[in-house]
Amino acid sequence: MTIKLLPLGGLGEIGMNCLVVERGGDALLVDCGVRFPGPEAHGVDLILPDFGPLRARAGALRGLVLTHGHDDHIGAVPYLLRELPLPVYGSRLTLALLRPRLLELGVTAELHELTPRQPIRLGDFEIEPIAVAHSVPDACALAIRTPEGTIVHTGDFKVDHAPIDGRVTDLARFAALGDEGVLCLLSDSTNADVPGACPGEASVAPGLWAAVTGAKGRVAVALFASHLHRVQQLLVLADAERRKVALVGRSLTQNVALAQELGALRVPPGILVSPEAARGLPRKDLLIIATGGQGEPRSGLVRIAFGTHPTLSLDEGDRVILSSSFIPGNELAIGALQNALARRGIDVLAEPLHPVHASGHAYAEDLRLVLRLTRPRGFVPIHGEARHLRRHRELALASGVAPERAIVAYDGDLLEVDEAGPRVVERVPLGHFFVDRWGGGDVPEDVVRDRRLIAETGIVTVVITMDRSNGTLLRPPEILAKGIRPPDPKAFWREAQRLVLEELEKMPPMLRMDGPAVEEVAARAVRRHCKKTLERKPVVMPVLVGL
Repeated sequence: MTIKLLPLGGLGEIGMNCLVVERGGDALLVDCGVRFPGPEAHGVDLILPDFGPLRARAGALRGLVLTHGHDDHIGAVPYLLRELPLPVYGSRLTLALLRPRLLELGVTAELHELTPRQPIRLGDFEIEPIAVAHSVPDACALAIRTPEGTIVHTGDFKVDHAPIDGRVTDLARFAALGDEGVLCLLSDSTNADVPGACPGEASVAPGLWAAVTGAKGRVAVALFASHLHRVQQLLVLADAERRKVALVGRSLTQNVALAQELGALRVPPGILVSPEAARGLPRKDLLIIATGGQGEPRSGLVRIAFGTHPTLSLDEGDRVILSSSFIPGNELAIGALQNALARRGIDVLAEPLHPVHASGHAYAEDLRLVLRLTRPRGFVPIHGEARHLRRHRELALASGVAPERAIVAYDGDLLEVDEAGPRVVERVPLGHFFVDRWGGGDVPEDVVRDRRLIAETGIVTVVITMDRSNGTLLRPPEILAKGIRPPDPKAFWREAQRLVLEELEKMPPMLRMDGPAVEEVAARAVRRHCKKTLERKPVVMPVLVGL
């Protein structure tokens, strides 16, 4: 019997990690994350995987196993569970980070805690969590055992020999699995094109200390809300510098409270203050930790930078530290944020000029190490864009994996895995699921497409007033346009009006009493005019007013 793998996200893109593993009549899901859209997805807050293949496998799915608590691995779980109730398995902190997201959508779930090196059974699969270091505590790789062999899924990881919380990547367990025999390795490719070994989290401390101790005013540090190791370092630094700490961002505040409650974060007594209390502190006595390093419009730092935060502000002489990597696609938003701060005389420190961030993802040398330890018979790079996946395959070949057994696959590629290695056997068409958390929930894909088209080409409304009893036009068509600026607007739209009227008058009287037919004729006339004259096709919305 063969094992099947179907990636629904995370292969060929950064984010939205989601993988189906099948054997016979049993299936399990590894992670179910979101991707954060760029500016082209107008009004969309989250992009989710296509759940269609999961609905088709609803009777076979035995559970959802989570590798760690980042949104690109757990963010879509509430949306999935409201459709397909599944038992969910994850580490203690991962489940703690998931619970508020479930509560927000009113979803209840059966949650089971995982412990490293303690296997669980789900149908035909035995799953063993393996401790790994990452930028969020309590992350796990997975050894998925089947009668045909063992699949090792690294999740997101790095090799950190002195992590902040003492939880090192369990290289000994990877080596033991290699001795047992690994049928296929699925490994994090995010930094496959970065040479050397990834710096440990502690390596950031000197850069952060220099950046904070050298500041004479307020300091704001932007990071991901789940980067609790970085938060821990900043709390220690602020305590030593006698600065109070204000947390800005709902998810950050929530995560810190959860981690403190679970003992995953040590918070010095009395150091945290509310933004309201922080407003009255001397500027040199405050350190702000905020979300928004990617330039997200509603994030804490962006609101502070543009002066729209209700309580906190930054002024000339203050300092902002962008303590995170820049996600591809966010460059324009990040640049706008930095420019807004610079215009106000606020100092901005960021990579690569300032050593204020260390990645949570393994570099090339770390990836080679895992390949050497596990010695897999087959290899599929995961979690990365196309260039990362291809580079990771090259590392696998250099580590001894046979070329025919190292496969680059993308979202929607159905793979079979056996002793001959992995191979793509079918292409499963996938769409996306869009969510607007602030403006009405689920957004159909065609709506997002219309928004994009309107932004790119503009929109024209054609109003036709007629007597529906006999199809007689009662007044000339009215044309209203947004987002289109012809060289001579009056002449252009007057000609469009003439063409619409001409086409309508060609219609037989009986056909003019057919509302949809009238609308289509009017819209087609405007589209043709715009295409011929402006070489563009705006969205045309005909409106029929019947009297």
